[in-house]
Order: sequence, then structure tokens, then C-alpha cells
Amino acid sequence: MKLILTLTFVALVQTQFAHADGFFCRGNTTGLEFKILNHTKASAGTRTPAVMVVSSPYVISDRKTIAVFSSQNRTLSYEGRGRYVGQVDLRYAETGRKGENIAGTKLGELERISLDIRFSYSHHDSSLANSVAEIPGKIFYIKRTGEILEESSSCKRYHKE
Repeated sequence: MKLILTLTFVALVQTQFAHADGFFCRGNTTGLEFKILNHTKASAGTRTPAVMVVSSPYVISDRKTIAVFSSQNRTLSYEGRGRYVGQVDLRYAETGRKGENIAGTKLGELERISLDIRFSYSHHDSSLANSVAEIPGKIFYIKRTGEILEESSSCKRYHKE
């Protein structure tokens, strides 16, 4: 099942992104990687997120992906001002692997993950596209109990014409 989901995601990314835009972020404490890819079709809004993938670079290749949040499943939303929110929904295979380790807890103990990136399309120009300029951010892991785990992150914008 995991392999099918991964292959489906890779096929989606490769076929849809003639004009890709998004962010690659890494948690400064955990090293967890976050990839946010925006919609490519104007009708969906090209600056709205389509998918957010959370993965660990420390795990063997076929188990790197911890969770995949998507706008299609309504587990991913954009709240404005650079805040991307992934809702952990145990009904979906992409976010329902509750035993996965993430930021010192288990995925099943989290209600949501919020990634705040200090980036605004209205204030940043295309000079940040595919550049080495790092964009600061924060990741909040919000538990179902209300406890919040927090870490800073380093992000880079991804943009391909």
C-alpha cells in the first residue's frame, strides 16, 4: 500500500508540474523534511497548496515518508501569512499510520502539524525562486492533548517554469 501511495505521488508530481511552485523545509532540531507543492492549475489557485509531504532522511528509503497531507483529502489547508496546516486524520492511509515516530511523539498522538514560513508572495519577488536564500520558519506539532511541540526550520522556495 505504501509503495502504491508513493508511486502515485511521484507520478502526480512528474506529470502535473510544468509550472511548479512550493517550498522545501527542514526542521532544525529533528531534521524532518517538509515538501509543500502548490497546485499547478489556475482553476485551483497556483499559490494554494496541493500536497505536503513529511519525511525523515534517517529512515531507509521505502519508509522515509511519515505522512502526506493533501488538499484533495482536505487534510491540508493554507491559513494565510505563510501558515500551512496538515490535519492528522486517522481515516486516511496517508496520515493514519499512528505508530510513526515524529518529533519525539507518535503521529497518532498529533491533531495537526502547522508549518509557518516567513514568506509572502506579495513581498518576495522571483529572486528567491530556486535560490540558496534560506527562509526562516517554525514547525508546530499540536498534540490531541493540547500540548504543542515547536522547532525552528530552514526553508527554500522551489519554483520551476
